[in-house]
Amino acid sequence: MKIRRPKSSRLYRDGRVRRAGAAALEMAMVLPLLFLLVFGIIEMGRAIMVNQVITNAAREGARRAVIPGATDAHVEGRIDTYLNAAGISGFTRTISVNGSQASLSTAQSKDEIGISVSVPYSAVSYGIYNLIAPSRTFSAEINMRRE
Repeated sequence: MKIRRPKSSRLYRDGRVRRAGAAALEMAMVLPLLFLLVFGIIEMGRAIMVNQVITNAAREGARRAVIPGATDAHVEGRIDTYLNAAGISGFTRTISVNGSQASLSTAQSKDEIGISVSVPYSAVSYGIYNLIAPSRTFSAEINMRRE
């Protein structure tokens, strides 16, 4: 009894069956997952970088705020300069004295100055991942004592 093969499957000279289009089909199935993985890695790296940058911006603002004679404008200018240099926009900053939002003009020596910086994820996201977590916010807070 002879086995009949469909006309669409042809044989190589050594008897193996040709699989025309199999590699293209496999690539079509794997490529979207590969792109998702690569862009996910890029997006996660961006999120970690943004988190570090806003932490550094809050630290720079706090270092400026604890110096005697510092004003809100000095601190906000330092934070704005740092974040704009990093290409981050859409952020908010808050200055607090002894745990409540207040101006630096009310701070005395040894008071605790808090600087908080936050930015929404949608403002710093590169890709479509902000559709997944649109309400996520990165934030950093640094507290230091006034000199």
